[in-house]
Amino acid sequence: MMGKEHRISIATLTDYHLQDFIRCPYQFYFQHIEGKITTQLDRRKKVQFVVNQVVSQYYKLPQKSQTTKKVMELIDDHWSAIDVRQFESKVHYYMALANITDHLLKFLTSKIIEYPPLFLYEKFNINIEELGTELSLTFDVAEWSSNSFIIKKYLVDTDEDMNLLFNNMISVFCKKAFGQLPERIEIFSLMEGKIETYIPTMKDVSDGLEYLYIMKNLLQEPKKYLKTDSLTVCNSCSYQKRCYEGININQERCHSH
Repeated sequence: MMGKEHRISIATLTDYHLQDFIRCPYQFYFQHIEGKITTQLDRRKKVQFVVNQVVSQYYKLPQKSQTTKKVMELIDDHWSAIDVRQFESKVHYYMALANITDHLLKFLTSKIIEYPPLFLYEKFNINIEELGTELSLTFDVAEWSSNSFIIKKYLVDTDEDMNLLFNNMISVFCKKAFGQLPERIEIFSLMEGKIETYIPTMKDVSDGLEYLYIMKNLLQEPKKYLKTDSLTVCNSCSYQKRCYEGININQERCHSH
């Protein structure tokens, strides 16, 4: 990509690197390999940060304070950090706020949280011999269950590729780190209000190792990176101008040969 021929070394596979890579390898390249940090994080990351803050603070509340009113207050406290100008329009801004609010209310208050979570936005690292690298994963919420534990992931938006990533990473990580698979994995999509539920098995561990090995190899080859074809990702990306310049450079190179 953009004349970069060298392989890069992956010492640690992290969940947020892989999320960014799946969304757009070009975006991943600018941010994590070239280290081009823009003054404005992209819109989705800012909204995701707000979601993380609200969920984390809600789970820390005593049971009697876990109310609809409190969720509204937490969203109100944190949403003010998001600038309306980062959205395509004011309508888009208010629709996003309405969706996030409605679905956080629904998901957080649908059942009483009887016990404190096992993990709450805790980051773990473990060395995976089969991959020759470390795996780093943040567990949003892990709750005790009758037989094991339940992992909950609250995402602004998600798709099949993202769900596959987390199902694979969580299955591999839990088996290797804790010697046990979660009873289930629940992935919440807050823009759409959907829940995807997975019951992991040992096949998910072997498939997950294979998947992560492939992802590691893809990450190591910047010259093979492809730009996303998702307009949604492009429209909220801080690297748009740089990206188009890079594509023009590539096109000029191609025409000159």
